[in-house]
Amino acid sequence: MHVACFAFGLFALAFLTHWLWWRIHVPRRQTAMLLAIFFAVLAVGLIVSPRLEPLAAWRPRGGWQILHICIFHIAMTLAYVVAYSALEERSPSMTMLLHVAAAKGRGCTRDELFAALGEMTPLRSRLDAMVRDHMLEAREDGYRITAKGIAWARVFGSWRRLIGLAKGG
Repeated sequence: MHVACFAFGLFALAFLTHWLWWRIHVPRRQTAMLLAIFFAVLAVGLIVSPRLEPLAAWRPRGGWQILHICIFHIAMTLAYVVAYSALEERSPSMTMLLHVAAAKGRGCTRDELFAALGEMTPLRSRLDAMVRDHMLEAREDGYRITAKGIAWARVFGSWRRLIGLAKGG
């Protein structure tokens, strides 16, 4: 049980660090910074925990426990990064849900919902995020994929083939 508590504690510490950092300043490259924070907390936590006496009952003992903590932390980190990227930009569904919730018990008409969605440009925000993250390069004649974008496209293409999904978005 101490391994699970230690692993969850490390993840919670990484999340708290991220939350506090974003309260002070939201970085330009959010995904890269999230990965840096979460992996740094894992590394520092594993290095420092044997030297902190208050953690004596909770710290990992041996390579297998460290491996379990690493697997848990990495899996949780990657899942959080995927979830965060979905929350980073407001989706049309989330916009409608929040608009109806803000109306309290009176609800919203269809026209009010269309008006709330009228200002949204999800394609533009996704393109901007991909340019910001250096996956695409904006040019006068359109967008060009970068080496990083090609690498990610190959990863996702391979994953889609592995799980049997058809080509396309």
